[in-house]
Amino acid sequence: MKFAEMGLRPSSLEALEKLGFADATEIQAQAIPLLLEADIDFIGQAQTGTGKTAAFLLPLFEKLDPSARHVQALILAPTRELANQIEGEIAKFTTGKERVRSLSVYGGTPISGQLRELRQNAPSVVVGTPGRVIDLIDRGALKLEDVRYVILDEADEMLDMGFFDDVQSIIANSPHKKVWMFSATMPAPIKGLVDKHFHDPKMVKVTKQQLTTTSVEQTYLVARPGDMVEALCRYLDSVDDIYGLIFTRTKIGAQQLADALNSRGYSTESLHGDMEQDARDFTMKRFKEKKCKVVACTDVAARGIDVSDLTHVINVELPADLESYVHRIGRTGRGGAKGIALSIVTPQELRKIGLIERITKAKIARIDLPQVEEIRGRLISKAVKSVQTLAGEMVMEQNPEFSEFTTAMETLTKEELLKALYSKTLGETMKKYRKARDLNVMAPSQRGAATGSRDMNQGPARGQGQRYMINVGKMDGANPGEILRFLSQTTGLRGSEVGKIDIREKVSFFEISASMGTKLNGVKGSTWGKRSVFVDQADRLPSSPMEGSRGGSRSYEPRSGARAPERSSRPRGPRPTL
Repeated sequence: MKFAEMGLRPSSLEALEKLGFADATEIQAQAIPLLLEADIDFIGQAQTGTGKTAAFLLPLFEKLDPSARHVQALILAPTRELANQIEGEIAKFTTGKERVRSLSVYGGTPISGQLRELRQNAPSVVVGTPGRVIDLIDRGALKLEDVRYVILDEADEMLDMGFFDDVQSIIANSPHKKVWMFSATMPAPIKGLVDKHFHDPKMVKVTKQQLTTTSVEQTYLVARPGDMVEALCRYLDSVDDIYGLIFTRTKIGAQQLADALNSRGYSTESLHGDMEQDARDFTMKRFKEKKCKVVACTDVAARGIDVSDLTHVINVELPADLESYVHRIGRTGRGGAKGIALSIVTPQELRKIGLIERITKAKIARIDLPQVEEIRGRLISKAVKSVQTLAGEMVMEQNPEFSEFTTAMETLTKEELLKALYSKTLGETMKKYRKARDLNVMAPSQRGAATGSRDMNQGPARGQGQRYMINVGKMDGANPGEILRFLSQTTGLRGSEVGKIDIREKVSFFEISASMGTKLNGVKGSTWGKRSVFVDQADRLPSSPMEGSRGGSRSYEPRSGARAPERSSRPRGPRPTL
């Protein structure tokens, strides 16, 4: 079924046409006409990647009152990433005079900015995680009596993540709403929610065919958010040869990634929707002729790429839907050749890898980056191989000036020539690796006490060592094992020499014997992601509970009685914060 046959408003059809969408997916073809026809409660059962977002957004736009200055629709999502993705889709589908005002809200970021946006910009649609939505309701900033539509996206995921009580509370306290729900599965608690809160719902169920590709080796590695580009560079340094595509979700991301890789010495082109056709054609010509072997691109820009011998497809940002993932990795492994698909993900995105595995019925193997020493060795081997290849390819008849060149170089010794060659081919890269730290993030099963502290029967006895503060914490993806490994690589400290490690939000504390303190000078000049790292003694309490304030040798430990802001006093059971 085509979108043009559904009765959607012209601005929506125009946006769909610009995005290259003419035919609806199965869930869209069944859901949109039902939701347009009348105000109903609705259930859509379909897997991730079937186009559910457009299935509820497009009919929702038809029902909003653009003149109203209050929240008319509330969309609940299990994660901040999905909330941001949905709000991004709203921006894509509505532009100009018919733009729909929207706001995404979620935990882990100051609530003050979201309160200000709600008050000043009066969004028609709020997309958020249940925990933060409850916070806004408790503060009186979000009034449920004004909400006409409550939409649950990935309802089963919200159940799995412990948000279900909040979801039920939001629905129960929205007096004038219609409820639309989309879920891949219908476990018993969700069926109970339907029986309790839905009124005569219409249901659409779509059975999705298995999506997989057998000629591609699917892998992923985990990196902290600030280490994504560095992890990509180290992977590129560690492989012998690569001819492939690197995917981002946005045009800006593709251009920024290409710029970052070029600054690191990788010949990279970008391909995105803002490029003129001549520039696009020039990039594709260079890529097909292998004058550049890496292209950073978006899904839309990559639609016209038809190159049969790609060795790699790399996702530095996972796509929003499953079809895009399969389409991406399907660009390698063609013509009987084996291809490699690598996804670089943050620890928070591991659930997405599991979801893709469950739906595609294909294993995605976790890999780790080689250690720094191993990468250095591979770089030297690659440089030697490259020089040997260039020497073997040179044809004297085509280079008659070679004898003149060798005569001019006779004054240089072999050692001097090798020094110059090393400096030209490896000098800058090796310089970066001299103080490089390991980027691998431990798997959950390896972390042990990674929930916040490490208290082992090793290192200095409690109270007998010196306590130090390091300016990295949970917000940087730190855990005790990572701190220990960082200290080992930068200072030479052994695990047995480090005592209790205590991870806080912005900083961490560790204990070592006072006699070992001079070793910490090795931290100078080191980085954790993009952050410059420093270590200081933590031997006096601060005058305020602010964690992470820097000032001489003051302590950085917050007072134990300090309360975190942004929580209401209304009692509820524990739930994750996203």
